[in-house]
Amino acid sequence: MNQVIISMQRIWASCRPGTGLPAHAPSAPYLLLWVLGALQLVAGASVYAWTPFERKTLYQEVELSPDEMKKVQLAAGWSAQSDTELLIEVKNNLPGPLACLGASVHLLNGSSVNKSFAPRLYVPNASSRQGAVGGVKKGQMKDFSVTCHCWKKPGDTACGNPSSK
Repeated sequence: MNQVIISMQRIWASCRPGTGLPAHAPSAPYLLLWVLGALQLVAGASVYAWTPFERKTLYQEVELSPDEMKKVQLAAGWSAQSDTELLIEVKNNLPGPLACLGASVHLLNGSSVNKSFAPRLYVPNASSRQGAVGGVKKGQMKDFSVTCHCWKKPGDTACGNPSSK
């Protein structure tokens, strides 16, 4: 704060006599912009980005219930190119889209391999998508699970589509 005041005093001291403008400033609008910028720094006001394309939605992302998870078909297998990359296919039979966050593969030796999907595995309704989990050698998998979410309006029990009107 003191540095800003000292800077302001230096500017006023270097003003052209009778104009109120700094000797190095070409015109008043630049001085006004500089003063407003300094005031914003002093006040600590934060400016948030705004976009006219932002959509407000009533939907909230929630974890699937066990009954909803039964409607999602999961399959796993190894790719033909690699015997250490497990491919997991998620088929969505729910009315709304899914966002799968990751998979957990339990191995025969008791350990497990956890993989988060980045970006999330987005599965529209009535379609399927594949994600990969590396480091799982063919023949070592005991079982696997996938964590998925859907979008629901507060109070609704069914998944919905937040991008629909």
